[in-house]
Parts: sequence; C-alpha cells; structure tokens
Amino acid sequence: MTEDRDDVPALVQAAIGHAQFASIHAFTDGNGRIGRALVSAVLRRRDVTRNAVVPLASGLLARRDDYFAALGSYRLGDPEPLVLLFARSARVAATASRATIARLNAMPAEWRAELRPRTGSVAALIIDAFYDHPVMAVHEINEAAGGANTSQTYRVIDQLTKAGFIVEITGRKKDRVWAASEVMAELDDLDRRIQDAMRSE
Repeated sequence: MTEDRDDVPALVQAAIGHAQFASIHAFTDGNGRIGRALVSAVLRRRDVTRNAVVPLASGLLARRDDYFAALGSYRLGDPEPLVLLFARSARVAATASRATIARLNAMPAEWRAELRPRTGSVAALIIDAFYDHPVMAVHEINEAAGGANTSQTYRVIDQLTKAGFIVEITGRKKDRVWAASEVMAELDDLDRRIQDAMRSE
C-alpha cells in the first residue's frame, strides 16, 4: 500500500495516496472528505505534522480545474502535475497559517483578560477547552469543565455567549452545539487567504 511506504517524500506519498483513493471512488458519498483525511493521515504518520492539519484542501479548491486536470494526468500515468499542485498548495497553506497560529495562540489569554476567571474555575477550564476544540456539544463542555454540574456549566456558557466568545450554532432547544466564534472566523479567514494566494500564482 502506498500509505505504508517510507521510501518516497512524504508530500509525494500523500498526493499519490490521495489520487489513488480519488480514482477508486470507493463510496457513493464522502470520497472527498476521506481523501483529504488520507492526506493528513499520511503526513502525520510520516511525522511531517504532529498536532495540526495542513489546510491543503483550501489551495486545491482554489485551483479546482487544475486539480481535476492533474488527477486526469495521474490516471494517464503522469503524476507530476498533481505532485506539483500539492507542493504549491502546501507551501501557500504553511505560509498563510503562520499568522493564524499566532492569532489563535493569543486568543485564550485575551479571553481570560476580558472575563477574568479564577484559575482552575469552570470558566477557565471551558475557555481553554474551546481553544482546543472550537465546536462542542454541552456534554463535551461539561466533560471539559471537569464534570461540573450542568447548571454551573450553562451559567458559564451564557457568560461566554453574552461576551461574544461562543455562539450556539444549531438553533435547537435540545442537543445544542456551541462554536468559538473568533476561532471559526480566523479559520474562515485562513481559508480565504490561502485561496486568494493560490489564485494569484
């Protein structure tokens, strides 16, 4: 299997593994998501990444026609266009991600400075949890809060919602889910910057 090899450069391996899966088109739905996950899995297995995902897909999306043409070339026996497109997308994504990483790293301290939670309090725990997991259901928030009682968790959720740090995204009364609005906005902006940079090349 291509993903088990270690005698080719990791990015080449990820591109080829992705192309092989895309060519098989194994499922009726979800092939794109699985193919993107495969790229991340290869990069992690090869120790290129450890606790982050390189947003390669944003660059590929910006060059959709080139991507499909490169897949066509791969199926005809020429992997070079695909590998080059993956390499360009990886470079652009890595460059654009630097500013996002700096911004994300600053967010928890900014939130704590504004809300002033006590160290080790439920609010402090939930702030840190939303930084690591920007989309969470109430039971996940409760777990992050160290098993605090539900009413206490909801009080902190209301506090963070009123402060604009999180937003409820389901619109339901049951099984609700909250997202860290600033984190999600920064990730959306990263996607836009990567696509803009890829289109300008």
